[in-house]
Amino acid sequence: MLPRGSSSMPPPPNPAAYFPPPQVTLPSGLEILRTYSGAVIFLEILFGTIVWILVASTRVPLPLLQGWVMFVAVTAWFLSIVFLCVFLFGYANRIAVNWNQTDFLFHGATFVFYFGAFLLQAGTTSLHHFPRKFNSTTQDKILADHEYNISIAASV
Repeated sequence: MLPRGSSSMPPPPNPAAYFPPPQVTLPSGLEILRTYSGAVIFLEILFGTIVWILVASTRVPLPLLQGWVMFVAVTAWFLSIVFLCVFLFGYANRIAVNWNQTDFLFHGATFVFYFGAFLLQAGTTSLHHFPRKFNSTTQDKILADHEYNISIAASV
């Protein structure tokens, strides 16, 4: 028999009492390369290296625009390697961060920066037919034909 004034229902749980730490659903070690996230990181490293090489191999007619393209390529390349190493060496299991959200935000930010770099590189490429010096009588183009082709490849 229950004492007077008490009910048979237990008190409601306190929702703010305990929040479990986020769990890592992305695998550690070499298994990360078998996931979509690992494949995207690997492609970011590969294509970042290619963009870095292509932009560095041309004459830079507009240093401000192509400097930003190089900054994005080098920074995203470096951060992709660091992000991949976090999973390869198992640091993701030691750091209490929501790695699913971090992975989503990392790839989203990388996409935004690479898309902006694409627009700047494509804009630089589209100016190839303009003369280098407007007051000169020579018709030297901003980008030579070979550099124009390299710049198209870097844009893509």
